[in-house]
This record gives sequence, structure tokens and C-alpha cells, in this order.
Amino acid sequence: MVKINKIPIILLVILTIAACKESDSYHFPKQNKIDCQYVMFDSGAWREFQVTEIKIDEPISLYDTQTYFVREQIGGIFIDNLGDTMRQIERFRRKTETEKWNRLNTWVTGIIGSEVIQVEENVRYLKMQLPLYASKTWNGNIYNRTDTLQEYDYEVDSIDCQMIINNFEFDSVLTISQKKELTAITKIHFFERYAVGVGLVEKQQIDIYSDTYNPDIDIMNRITQGTITDYCLIGYGK
Repeated sequence: MVKINKIPIILLVILTIAACKESDSYHFPKQNKIDCQYVMFDSGAWREFQVTEIKIDEPISLYDTQTYFVREQIGGIFIDNLGDTMRQIERFRRKTETEKWNRLNTWVTGIIGSEVIQVEENVRYLKMQLPLYASKTWNGNIYNRTDTLQEYDYEVDSIDCQMIINNFEFDSVLTISQKKELTAITKIHFFERYAVGVGLVEKQQIDIYSDTYNPDIDIMNRITQGTITDYCLIGYGK
């Protein structure tokens, strides 16, 4: 009688189960479940944005506006070089709504302990520090060398707010300011908004300077140099 070695069979079953789990939804740590509803880790979930980039340099008469579209789709599980389990964010870009999507890059995101981490262009950001509550602050760049000359603390501007964003109605929206500075001649304001069950729904980055001092005129109407980038949600789903 030929003996069957059961060990390889058992190993094969274990590997098969592990492979099947690769496509399962990412599960939040139980203690952070409420806060983490603001980020989306379900495989296949997607969001599309219309992006507007404005560059202004008045001394050389540069007023350049570019518009394009970005799609972000949650992909497979990724183990980073620190051994942390993350989710891939597959990103695509196109110039018009009728063109085919072209692959742009891949970011990764995940929850490590009480932190929501996202790696963008190989830069590691601390997007959220749990638990979240109004006016909470943290160093979003603690894991990178961004803003070494001037540190900006991330701050929860508002949480669980009803909002209409580009005709989409959301019951619970979280707004996080990443940079905020306003003087008579400068304005720096970077913020992101997240909706429960969707993830990122709006993003804006304003970094402008004016060499004209006039407190009666909004600095947005007297820009000398600067950039403005706006991500406007146009669709989402699973």
C-alpha cells in the first residue's frame, strides 16, 4: 500500500485559504471602527475627481489653468518595507471624460495601530490620528522630511457634518486642515474632506503670495504668485 504524505496537502490548503483572503475587504481594528469609517479600504471601491490646477506668476504674465481627471481605486493588499499591511490605491489620469484612463501611479494606505497612514509618491503621511474629535491636532509629517523649515500641524476643523459637495449629499463629513496660514500678503491652506463610507471627497491646496497690501481686497483677488489645486468629486462607487 502506498502511503500518502498529508503534510503537502495540508500546506496546499493553507496556502489556498491565504490566497483567497487576499481579495477580502480590509477590516478595521475594532477599537477604531467608528473613526475609520471615514476612510475606505474595500477592494474595488473607487472615486473620480475633476482636478483643476492654477499657476500664477504676475511679473511674467503667467496665468496657467489645467484641468484633468483622476480615478482612485482600492486594489490589493500590500506589505510595505516596515512589514505593515496596507491597501494599494491604483491611480489613473485622463485629460477629458471621453478618453481612456492611463495609469498614473500607485499609492498605499492602511491603519497602523491608532494611525491612518498613506504613502504618496514614496512620502509617508500620517493622515489621521485616532480617535478623532474637533480641534484635535497632530504632526502629519512625522514620518517624512516635508516642511522641515516650518511645521504645520494637521487639525480636525469639523467632524460628522452634513455637507453637499458638488451635488453629492453626505450625512457625515470630516474636514482636516493640513496647512493653515493667513496674513495680509500670504495665504496657505491645504485641506481634505472625507465622507463616511466613501473616503476622500474633496481636496484643496492654496499657496499664494501678494506684493500688494490692501486689507479691503481679499488676497484671492490680488495674487502675485502662487498655485491653487482643487480636487472635485464627480463620482464614486464599489
